[in-house]
Amino acid sequence: MSRLDRLALLLSLSVVIVTGWVSTRYFERLPHLEDEMAYTWQAAAISGGHITVPSPECGRCFLYPFVVDYNGLRFGKYPLGWPVVLAAGVKVGLRWLVNPLLAGFCIWLLYRLGKKVAGEGTGLLAAFLVAGSPFFLLNAGSLLAHIWTLFLTLGLTLAWLDSFVYDPPFPHWLTDLVVVFCLAGLALTRPLTAVGVALPFILHALILLIRGSRHVRWRLLGIAALAGLLSSLHLLWQFALTGD
Repeated sequence: MSRLDRLALLLSLSVVIVTGWVSTRYFERLPHLEDEMAYTWQAAAISGGHITVPSPECGRCFLYPFVVDYNGLRFGKYPLGWPVVLAAGVKVGLRWLVNPLLAGFCIWLLYRLGKKVAGEGTGLLAAFLVAGSPFFLLNAGSLLAHIWTLFLTLGLTLAWLDSFVYDPPFPHWLTDLVVVFCLAGLALTRPLTAVGVALPFILHALILLIRGSRHVRWRLLGIAALAGLLSSLHLLWQFALTGD
């Protein structure tokens, strides 16, 4: 591990501490926005093994932001990707710490991406700039899904580059699986965002399908099939809730 690697790791750990402090000092480890309230409601239900609960007899007496009553069932309107991750924090009593931990990983992944593409110095500069962004720090102290989405986007980018651009430090099947799970995770968290994030990778995949070897083509088809299969859980979730 180089000196800049150690600095990036120290920066990542510092971000965990700072954003944990933001969550505690300014947000009191509580949801404040309507989106956060819906996410925490869903996470609490999921941590108890449910995606729905029976609607209360007087639904209007127990309103909850962005939580829907439909056909006798009450459920959150947001996709399950982020609430499932947040539910892990609920399960161990550390809901407030999920985003700060992810924020630390994001800084490290951003450094690794910058190092891979443009060198250690550029990677460290990028990591410092993001770590000092008030927008990033406030989101990382909240209970919103933005930091999880950033984590998946960085993981997807790094894994794709290792799979199809650079010589990977890991077997191709492993980086391919990371691509699959990051793509599916984005689709199950913010479906329209996933489309936008995936677009440049889709264009690169089309080029590789035309110019790449047979082995690369099969890998790309496998990634598309597995990512599509996992992403379709979103449709299954909608059908389970609404019958449509």
